[in-house]
Amino acid sequence: MNNNYQSQTEEDQSSEDIKKVIFQYLRYWPWFVLSVIITLSIALIYVRYSPKIYQTNSKVKVLKKQEGLDFSALEGGSSLLGMNQVNLENEIQILKSRRIAKKVIETLGLQTKYYVGGTITDTEIWRNNVPFVLDWTVSDSADYKALPLMSLKFISQNSFELTESESGFKRSAKVGDTLTFSNEDVKNAQFIIDINPFYTGDFIALTEESYSFKKTSLDQSITSLTGKLVTQAVDKNAEVIDIVVDGENKAKNEDILNALMKTFNQDGIDDNRVVAKRTQEFVENRLDFLVEELDTVETGIVDYKRANELIDIEGNTEVLFEKVSKTEMRRFEIETQVQIANEFKNLVNNQDSVSLLPSNLGIESTEVNALSKAYNDLVLERNEIMVSSTVENPVIKSIDQRLGEVRKNINKSIDSYIESLEISLKNTRSRESIFTSTIEKIPNQEKEIRGIERQRMVKENLFLFLLQKREEATLTYAITAPVIKVVDFAYTQPEPVSPKKQIITLAALILGLIIPFGILYLRFLLDTKLSSVQTIKRELPDVPVVGEIPLSEFDGLLVSPSDRSPLAESFRILRTNINFINLTESQKENQRRNQVIYVTSSTKGEGKTFASINLAMVTAQQSKKVLLVGCDLRNPQLHNYIGVSKDTTGLSNYLYDQDLTLEDITLEKVKDSQLDVILSGEIPPNPSEILLGGRFDEFIKKAREKYDYIIVDTAPTILVTDTVMISHKADITLYLTRSDYTDLRLLDHIKDLKKHNKLKNIGIILNAVKQSGRYSYNYGYGYGYNEDTSENKKKWQPWKK
Repeated sequence: MNNNYQSQTEEDQSSEDIKKVIFQYLRYWPWFVLSVIITLSIALIYVRYSPKIYQTNSKVKVLKKQEGLDFSALEGGSSLLGMNQVNLENEIQILKSRRIAKKVIETLGLQTKYYVGGTITDTEIWRNNVPFVLDWTVSDSADYKALPLMSLKFISQNSFELTESESGFKRSAKVGDTLTFSNEDVKNAQFIIDINPFYTGDFIALTEESYSFKKTSLDQSITSLTGKLVTQAVDKNAEVIDIVVDGENKAKNEDILNALMKTFNQDGIDDNRVVAKRTQEFVENRLDFLVEELDTVETGIVDYKRANELIDIEGNTEVLFEKVSKTEMRRFEIETQVQIANEFKNLVNNQDSVSLLPSNLGIESTEVNALSKAYNDLVLERNEIMVSSTVENPVIKSIDQRLGEVRKNINKSIDSYIESLEISLKNTRSRESIFTSTIEKIPNQEKEIRGIERQRMVKENLFLFLLQKREEATLTYAITAPVIKVVDFAYTQPEPVSPKKQIITLAALILGLIIPFGILYLRFLLDTKLSSVQTIKRELPDVPVVGEIPLSEFDGLLVSPSDRSPLAESFRILRTNINFINLTESQKENQRRNQVIYVTSSTKGEGKTFASINLAMVTAQQSKKVLLVGCDLRNPQLHNYIGVSKDTTGLSNYLYDQDLTLEDITLEKVKDSQLDVILSGEIPPNPSEILLGGRFDEFIKKAREKYDYIIVDTAPTILVTDTVMISHKADITLYLTRSDYTDLRLLDHIKDLKKHNKLKNIGIILNAVKQSGRYSYNYGYGYGYNEDTSENKKKWQPWKK
């Protein structure tokens, strides 16, 4: 049950908080109304005078194209690289390229913009709506890239006045004259202004309008055009590109898109022609190369047969076998001669020097045989002489010497013969090996011959194919087939896409509400000052709020008995509410006899003295004996309200001087009222010490005996401890706070005073509450309290009540 009640209470509190927040902002409804009116006015002016932007669309289909050479004519051939599909992303990038944009700009002359003057803004005009044209070709140099905005006013149909405000340029000229313009950025820019022969307007009315023009640089124009172009595929699988451009002039937008499509198509045609030209050049080069290769292949066949001595492979085989047989026989003969020569050499070297050498061994060397015969003849001659002589015979010695020389010559001849035989044997064996390997190579040679023949056939077919492609490339170069198909020529939407009136109006309305809301939110967020009773009740739920004092233009205003202003009524309400503060039994007993009421605050400037004296005044108007005491001994202000000197004898003098009595320091019936006042007196050097003396307790006791109410204006609590030290003498403590002045952090100080019972029976008073605004005093209610109280007011007539 308790939980349900608590939950319901929390929901009610949340609902109340939301209502408070809403009403907190609604109190400033004039701000919101004024802000909305301003933003809507600005929005309507913007919509009325801002340039209207129109959207123009066109669609093109990119046709498939065959890139490279088609080898399908060859057996097993296909398209080179197989690139016959349309890549829309590539085409879109080409379409938006600066190169294409430059051609469009140069074709349409988009660097020059023309305007006709309006009431507030100028409107761009185009083509047949422009009564004049500019010729920039008269300038031989390209030192300038752009011209600033220049104003043109026709004086007559054949003369005009040209001005440029920034440089002060001003010229009067006739149509067709060459004009020269220079400023800091442009040097000697020459141009001619002529009448546009295609102008569709009224030439007679030219003098009634004002025109202007400017020239932008080529780079700026290209960047502007490519930035405005929006291109995209209409579908992922489609080959159609949607092209969109936004601009002020419908006809100009359409001309741009149509020129763009035409330029893009011509660029594709030129690319195809370039491809065809390059294909033709490639084919020509390949034909020249193939002619050389065919000649090389045929020459290779001849050279191969010649190198391998091939005329007829079968006939060559029989000849080779015969040569091999003869070579083997020759090799055997040479090997026999080598063996015989080596044996003969051993015989010569190993037998007796005077023995005869064998003859007819089969050695085929004539020199060896001749030397052997000469050697044998000398041996026979020596043998005949030795029959009748001895070895000491000089003839015998001569013959022996000659025999030795012949033997040496025989050895040399045999060595030379053997060496020649070895060479012949090596050559014979080499020839035999060649013939044998040639016989073994005959199948490979036949294979090589067939391979060469096959290469010749391939190159012959390729040569014939390239001859055909050369003719096709020549025809392709001469034919200009389009690369795109225009699906939709440029068309413009009838309604402008910008400015969007509904969206701008809605945005202005929202902005008009957001701006004051944001300002108020920041104001509330950054506001650290106390501004409402609700804040006090929320932060100090245990401390009652006994009164609200409205803001008055003059803080020194004193409430009179006949005063019926909100200020006077607020103090009368305060006087009544004091009776309902929770008091102890002893305090209630004192309340029936007399009452001591402290009036204090956290800091100076919160209005405690103002509240003290006015509360005392309205209390005294009840025919009560009231004493107002100035107990702020450090910064007394009470004397300013009653118009006496600051040094008038008062409480501080009484506390010091034992001879002074209560009557000596009392100012009776101040301001023609029943109020008695005791001022603070001279400012003492030690206020805290004199307040703690027994003299102050005696003062309060005597005052209670004489007066019904003793209202004490005490010192601020956060600055000094004077009030806290004498708080035990008070029955009620009225704590002043001031709207839009008291810092919210000071509420924690009041909470601390309450928590630790440093002050008795605290009641909060909110001072200086505005009578209108976010936290008004009367909350929208009235009961005649604001009636005129001047001398000219009508007398009260109760019978007319």
